[in-house]
Amino acid sequence: MKGSPNSVLRTDGSLRKKRRFGTPGKPLSHGSSSQSVQAQRAGLPIATGKRALIEEIRKNDVSILVGETGSGKTTQVPQYLLESGIAGQGMIAVTQPRKVAATSLAARVATEQNVSVGSLVGYSVRFDEASSDETRIKYVTDGMLVRELLGDPLLSRYSVVIVDEAHERTLRTDLLITNLKDIQRRRNSPSDVKGKSSAAKLNPLNVSQPDYVDAAMRTFFQIHTDQPPGDVLIFLPGQEDIEGLERSIQLYVDRLPKDIPSIVVCPMYAALPPSQQARIFTLAPAGYRKCILATNIAETSITIPGIRYVIDTGKCKEKRYVARDSGTGFDTLLTRDITKSSAMQRAGRAGREGPGFCFRLYTEDAFDAMAESAEPEIRRCALTSSMLQLRCLGQDIEELDFMDKPDQEAIGAALKTLYLLGALDNKRCLTKLGRDMAVFPLEPNLARAVVASREFGCTLEVIDIVSVLSASSKLFFDSTDEREAASEARRKFRHRSGDHMTVLNVVRAYQVVAAAEKKSGRREWCKRQFLNERCLAEAQDIRDQLREVCTRMQIDWKTSCGEDEQPVLKCLVRGLVQHAAYLQPDGSYKQLMGPSIVKIHPSSSLCDKKVPVIIYDELVYTTHIYGRGVSAVPRSYIAEVPVLNVKGT
Repeated sequence: MKGSPNSVLRTDGSLRKKRRFGTPGKPLSHGSSSQSVQAQRAGLPIATGKRALIEEIRKNDVSILVGETGSGKTTQVPQYLLESGIAGQGMIAVTQPRKVAATSLAARVATEQNVSVGSLVGYSVRFDEASSDETRIKYVTDGMLVRELLGDPLLSRYSVVIVDEAHERTLRTDLLITNLKDIQRRRNSPSDVKGKSSAAKLNPLNVSQPDYVDAAMRTFFQIHTDQPPGDVLIFLPGQEDIEGLERSIQLYVDRLPKDIPSIVVCPMYAALPPSQQARIFTLAPAGYRKCILATNIAETSITIPGIRYVIDTGKCKEKRYVARDSGTGFDTLLTRDITKSSAMQRAGRAGREGPGFCFRLYTEDAFDAMAESAEPEIRRCALTSSMLQLRCLGQDIEELDFMDKPDQEAIGAALKTLYLLGALDNKRCLTKLGRDMAVFPLEPNLARAVVASREFGCTLEVIDIVSVLSASSKLFFDSTDEREAASEARRKFRHRSGDHMTVLNVVRAYQVVAAAEKKSGRREWCKRQFLNERCLAEAQDIRDQLREVCTRMQIDWKTSCGEDEQPVLKCLVRGLVQHAAYLQPDGSYKQLMGPSIVKIHPSSSLCDKKVPVIIYDELVYTTHIYGRGVSAVPRSYIAEVPVLNVKGT
């Protein structure tokens, strides 16, 4: 591919000039019969511009495609590039910010190519990959492609890289684009394409609604009883809201008049297993209306068939890292107003197959007050993991040509964290320990614990614990309705030292059950224990991958400390030393490295205990700052951390 990055193509084949990076869009409807797949492809809006699109991409190093939601950008462009020969013998990478999009898109394009996933068309997401030597189109999360840079700085296996949803400005996407600009200077660059939302009839409220979940439920039933057929997509901030609204809708379904159609409720959030996520693409049975309850995961990348009505609460969850002057900080996950860009994306989900309607549960004034777009993630998230990867690439985060420079306090916090973990020395140079940590597809603190297990002879146990902590969903269900029953059922797993060894006890018990029972038996056992079977099953897959990494690094993952918790806790202290707090006279805990007063989270097995020193997995902020995932450790374990004995730390 030759030329300059100066063209923007529209899906109707027209051309306008522009210089910028961007993204492609959405897949075709899932669940189509094989006979109609090719007809659907030919009927997509992008098909009319296929020839012009290929010609312009062939002439330019970087191209930006602008097209309506659902026009077929994300699914068709990679196939066009493959079929036209532009990709040569290399692979085509299509990046996605989310795992769900990468896996579902790969499944759809594999169907269109009449192949199985993992052959010609594959995917790669954290802890899961389906690809082979035959793979030519690969849907990957942006984070996984950043990891590939560690072993292949020029991404030489790929002849084309399509950066999707770049307008979301995730941290990994920004890191990737920064490196792609450098790669472009050193070899022919990839294609880069961008999409936009389509419009629907908007119905804002005249008065703000303080309870957006209740307002969403009332609006849904008004649509269901008064409006013509068509599925409904409701945008909610998070999993808790989705599960609450799902229960409320199911409660009222039985009270509907007999002449009103029934309802199929399909939740959609990142922690759901793929089998349940796939339900959103299945057409509702005759006499039913499908109601999809989704987070902002459904704003972009995936097109859901049959959606005619969208209910937009105007809310989302946003993760933000709060850096402190001490070089420490904590993540918060708060519900906040969406941006105008998100509002338009949500409206664009309605009516892809006919007239659509978007019911906004906020006023026009509230919309006008929204920010135009979200603050780039690089400006509001912890940088520790990214900084470690960049150091392995020989890059300095402060010198890179980012679209937006990261916050200096966040940079300082990341540097201090990596120094405390032993990944950087006092001259900010990468250590062998840091390079070993970067090999693991884990957060640096968890990778540090695994590497330490080689020294303390407990790799088997540490990997089991870390695998659960790395799963996308929580191990324990926090059921307010059955809290006492759940507590009693889990009592047998509790360990005197706290949550980490309790997790290990659960894993050991589950492994026994998994060896003896079929899937249904494992599910029933978890239900009786009030445990999340999905988390445990995912953790087993993560464990197997971590064992493979250990084998490559010549770490014997079979090494076990048996019932002795001390080696395990020492490893966890190596990774969580920055997450240590000392008991205060008033019963609270003061951070060892930071100003925060911390309380033990009510879900912890230590919530009603007072111990001299705790370590915790994370801090969460609600009415107080709480430590979640807590264990009690002796003071001597903290003192044994090598870096704390270095003068001046």
